[in-house]
Amino acid sequence: HRLNTTVIKYVHADFGVQCVLLCLNEDKSCRSTNFRKASNSDKNCELLRDVHSEKPDLLLEDVQFDHYQLLDPNRKPPEPVSTSTPPQITSTTQKSSSTNQTLLSSCKELLQRNRSLSNGVYQLQNTDSLEQYQVYCHMTELSGCGQGGWTLLMKVDGNKNEFSYSSPYWTNKETYAVEDGLEGLNEKQTKLASYWNTPFNKMCFGMKVNGAIKWIALNYTTNSLHSVIEDGIFKKTTVGKEAWKSLIEGSSLQEYCNVEGFNIRGVYTHDMWQWNMNIRIGLVANQEDNCVSCDSCIGFGTSVSGCENDVRSTTCGNMAVCGQLSNKNMAAFGYILVQ
Repeated sequence: HRLNTTVIKYVHADFGVQCVLLCLNEDKSCRSTNFRKASNSDKNCELLRDVHSEKPDLLLEDVQFDHYQLLDPNRKPPEPVSTSTPPQITSTTQKSSSTNQTLLSSCKELLQRNRSLSNGVYQLQNTDSLEQYQVYCHMTELSGCGQGGWTLLMKVDGNKNEFSYSSPYWTNKETYAVEDGLEGLNEKQTKLASYWNTPFNKMCFGMKVNGAIKWIALNYTTNSLHSVIEDGIFKKTTVGKEAWKSLIEGSSLQEYCNVEGFNIRGVYTHDMWQWNMNIRIGLVANQEDNCVSCDSCIGFGTSVSGCENDVRSTTCGNMAVCGQLSNKNMAAFGYILVQ
């Protein structure tokens, strides 16, 4: 069993009782734990404030975990506990109080069921495949996107190439650095199972440059982001050029074309040069009144090369090539969430 609630802290434990000992010693507010069995992860022990005796509706069946609750969850801050002395605990593997609660499919649904939920790690389930997976849920408002209940899909470092346009992570159903994703909206890349499991009606895009993060929202309904991008076919969006530019202070785009959406791909040849303007989610622009030879873009999952072998390694942010806009190259750390 696993208590589907906010995790105070992730630590490593070799076995369940050690996980509880860490609860007693690591954080005075810890009252119960989830221990992931058969895992070599350095974060397989989840320290929790909530207890299943007070919130039985949060206790879910999960064969990957054992859940433990202190017999005295309202204890005073303890003295250091010897690892040779087992604490008094109850284990849901020994005494089950499962309610056979049906898992929900999004963070928004979780928040609608319980408005007191905070930002943290939760368990979701695909309503069709019944696949269960952990996600980071942002339960508070994101300025520019709206009220909370956001499910994190990806975090993309524009200075790294794991999520370039040609990366298989855009089209496959494989995760990347899950535990970095479960830590929240920090600057560690991730792709969570929510990428192919979570349906949504709205997206939230964030870009962080020089410590400043800006957010914009997009209304778009689909079964998952994977289902939109996997086939490589262009799909139009209508966020608007000024909204895209607002993600990065000082961003620049050319005047014309302004095509935006998913799977934008352009290969242009002129004389002896060939340049590419490929982008998984975002907008491309041109200085000429057409979309034949776009030289600037902003977005996520970019792959850009310009004149005279000007190949860019930036995979998220704002760029221009072939002498346009001073050959701008602003890498950003990007966030993609849905609800």
